[in-house]
Amino acid sequence: MWIGETNIESLLKAFAKFERFRLNTATEQDRAGVIQAFEYCFELSWKMMKRLLEERGQIANSPRETFRMAALEGFIQDPELWFDFLRKRNLTTDTYQETEAEKVIEICPSFSNEVKNFLKAIGVS
Repeated sequence: MWIGETNIESLLKAFAKFERFRLNTATEQDRAGVIQAFEYCFELSWKMMKRLLEERGQIANSPRETFRMAALEGFIQDPELWFDFLRKRNLTTDTYQETEAEKVIEICPSFSNEVKNFLKAIGVS
């Protein structure tokens, strides 16, 4: 699927996988899968926002700048939520600790809703 000149198929696939994984957190292995799916979907989400902004002639140099600009463009409602997702994403890359993993698992429902809202805002039903 294309939005403007940007193919969003990879994001749609990553989000579908994230949605499947986040519903099953029974074991440590399941939770590790959710976290990895979150990381991948998060990365694709912000990079997709960045590409869509570039199509509109706007250049963002970081995830935070991308989220601020995406909010101004109406792609997302609250950049602060996305800043929190970024903080959680950074937790997963620095070290693996069970308490940090739980913090990531806890934000997954909110992240799911925000990605759905982002997709809807760019014209994906």
